[in-house]
Amino acid sequence: MAKLLIMATDESPQIMFDPSRGILDIFGKSLPENINDFYSPLDQAVVKYIENPQPETTISFDLAYLNSASTKRILGIIYHFEKLYKSGAKVILNWYYDQFDEDMRDEGEDFARLTDLPVKMIQKLERL
Repeated sequence: MAKLLIMATDESPQIMFDPSRGILDIFGKSLPENINDFYSPLDQAVVKYIENPQPETTISFDLAYLNSASTKRILGIIYHFEKLYKSGAKVILNWYYDQFDEDMRDEGEDFARLTDLPVKMIQKLERL
C-alpha cells in the first residue's frame, strides 16, 4: 500500500500516512472548505490498511485548530482504528497540544472519552 501525503494549506492540515510503518501524522489547522473531499482519501486508505495492518500503529495529531466538521470526520477515522484495536492490534493515539491552548487540550480529552483507544496527551512547551 502506498504512502498518502497531503500537504497543508492555510485551511487544511498536512496528512502523512505510511501504512508500511503503521504511522499516521496529522498536523496544522483543519477547516477545509469541502470536508468530505479533503478527508475521503485518508478514510479510504485507513479502511484498506486495517485489512492488513502492521503489528503496531501510531496515530499522532498536532492540530492548532479544528472545526466541528473536522472533528466529526477525524472521529470517524479514529473509529476505524478503534476496530483494529479491539481486534487485538496495538494502536496508540498521541494528541499534542500547546501548553497554553486549553481548547485543543479539551478536544484531545474529548476524543479520549469517545474512544477505547489508549490516548496519550502530550503537552508541548512554549519555545523561547
